Amino acid sequence: MGIFDIFKKKPKFVDELFGELGYTKFKDSSKNFYDGQVNFQGNLIGINIDADENGPTNEQKEFFKKLNTDYNKIKENIILPFLRNELEDNIDDAGLNNFDNEFEFDGISIGRIKNEKTEWSITYYSKPMSHYVSIDFEGMKPKYMTIDG
Repeated sequence: MGIFDIFKKKPKFVDELFGELGYTKFKDSSKNFYDGQVNFQGNLIGINIDADENGPTNEQKEFFKKLNTDYNKIKENIILPFLRNELEDNIDDAGLNNFDNEFEFDGISIGRIKNEKTEWSITYYSKPMSHYVSIDFEGMKPKYMTIDG
């Protein structure tokens, strides 16, 4: 790979669920991924999916569909309690009481699925904090949160 290879256009892949995706390849194929934009909860958000040249797997597609279908339950029972625990001790007005207006979807990343579990993340833009907030999960268990900046 030469220095100018980084300017090459990424190969495009069209998926029936995710639409048009760019494909990024590495020498270590376990790091290959697809990226694009997808509709989630009525919003156009970024999507990253770890997968080989055959595209996202059926398991990853089903996982995304379940996230979209069950999002409100996941938000209320998993995401908000986790964010309250992580943020409220440190930030006076994190915007959690008005979450849907104060946090905008930015993107979702879905890892490879092993033993019916995947590492995945969801990222929001927090208006009160003026930063991006990402929550990394293992299955449906939040592991940690990062705030950019």
